[in-house]
Order: sequence, then C-alpha cells, then structure tokens
Amino acid sequence: MDKIVRAMAYDRKVRVFATLSTQTVKDAIDNHKLNLASAMALGRLLSATAMMSLMGDEGLLAVQVLSKGPMKGLIAISDKRGRVKGYVFNNDYTSYGQDVSSIGQLIMPGQLVVSKDMGLKEPYTGIIDLASGEIAEDIAKYYTDSEQTPSACALGTYFDQEGNLLAAGGYIVQVMPGTDEKILKELEQRVDLSTNISELLYDLGSAEKILEFLFSDRALEITDSVDLSFSCDCSYKGILEKLLVLDKSQLMEIAQEEEIIEAVCPYCSSKYHYDAKEVLELLEERE
Repeated sequence: MDKIVRAMAYDRKVRVFATLSTQTVKDAIDNHKLNLASAMALGRLLSATAMMSLMGDEGLLAVQVLSKGPMKGLIAISDKRGRVKGYVFNNDYTSYGQDVSSIGQLIMPGQLVVSKDMGLKEPYTGIIDLASGEIAEDIAKYYTDSEQTPSACALGTYFDQEGNLLAAGGYIVQVMPGTDEKILKELEQRVDLSTNISELLYDLGSAEKILEFLFSDRALEITDSVDLSFSCDCSYKGILEKLLVLDKSQLMEIAQEEEIIEAVCPYCSSKYHYDAKEVLELLEERE
C-alpha cells in the first residue's frame, strides 16, 4: 500500500517527508480519465499535498494551483490520515498543440494557494506567484517565501511508452531553525543527486529507500509512516447542499428542462441524482 514516511536527519536538524504514491495517483488518473500531462500534474500535486498535510496541526490542507494557462488549474486536499483527493480544472486542451515539453507550459502564469483548516472560523491561506508551474519548485518556494522555512521538494511521475503509470511520489526536505550553513550547502548537493526523481522512484520502489538513498549516512531516523490512498468523503446530502447554493434562476432553468438533476462530485466523479421539483421545494423553504 502507498504511504508517507516521516524522518529526521543530520542529528534532527533536518526533517524529511517521502512518499511512494503510485496506486493513489493511478486511482486518480483512472477516476478522472486524465491525459498524460494532466496525470503528471495532478499526480505530483496529490503527492505533495499528502506530505504537506502531515507537517502541521491543521485538520485539512488544500493546495490549489490557479492558472491562466490551458489547464486552468488543479487542486488537491488531504487530511492527516493520508486520505487525499483532487482534480484538474480542464483536462481537454488538445487544441493547444503537440509541442508541450513541460507541465509549466500548460499552467503558467498562475498562483499557488495553500489553505489550512486550523479549527478557526476561516482557514489560514498563503498565496505566492508560481515560479515555474512544475509543482515541486513552487512548493519549495511557498515554504521558503511564505513560511520562512528553507525547503527542497522533488516530485515525479514515471510512465511507460504506452502511458501507463509505473511510479509516483517524491520528497520534501526542510531545515530546522539555526541549522549550520554547511548543512544547507550539502543538502543542495544531495538533492541534485535526485534530479531524475521519476525514474529514481521506479528504481527504488519505496519511500524508505528514497530516504536511505539521500541520507543513510547522515543520522537518518525514520519516525513514523501513514498509509496513503485516493479517497473522497462526498455524500448524497453533501452534494445536495452544494446544489442549493447555486443561483436560483439557474436551478429553475435546469428543473424546467429535466425531471432529474444529475450532480457530479469534481473530486471523485461520483454521480448523484435528485428530483428537480424536490430540489426547488427545498430551495423555497430555505428562502
């Protein structure tokens, strides 16, 4: 089963999160019927968000890419129990052309929005401009710029020639306050060893081996792990509540044309069906 592994290194001066998320990402790809570029983008964001959700005390963490590019953006949400979900805003951009060599071409320009549910009335939200649209670089930039925590992030998705996912995952490295400059420079060199992270994930085959590859000789201490899965908590009632906040005129127009209203959860593609007249009656009652 997929999992996220937490660890410390350099005598607990550096904390590391690593994940092998192949099945989780594969489930998302199949669920949303993603093309290759969308699969690469969402796979990396799901992996990063799952790791990020274990870094603090928040209940839920959402990472959203707002894009002015053809993909329009994507979002992932994860809790501390390793349950992650997400979707790409636009999976149909074939008219963009065939000369796409990077995810950034489909996303830039844009912003990265990180929202943390900390049990308050409103979630804490941090926003930065995207550096490249390649997800990993933008995640590292967010922590370094917005939370003043020097970080490195590597994310990958590895496919065969037929477009089948063989491996997905990555790692996030963060330096604790007061860490010696020598350690920072050495970390940069070690991160450079994993520049081809997608293939490395496939070759190593586990989150633990990723950590050992990077830090086995630097007092690596694996502290715990959390199982990871693509999971959505949508429900008939929950989706109905979202329907009821739509514009009334829009709902009335739908009800006049259809006896049954079909609603689709954007996170998992589950379909729910509602009697149009009953929906309108509920709407009238609430007003």
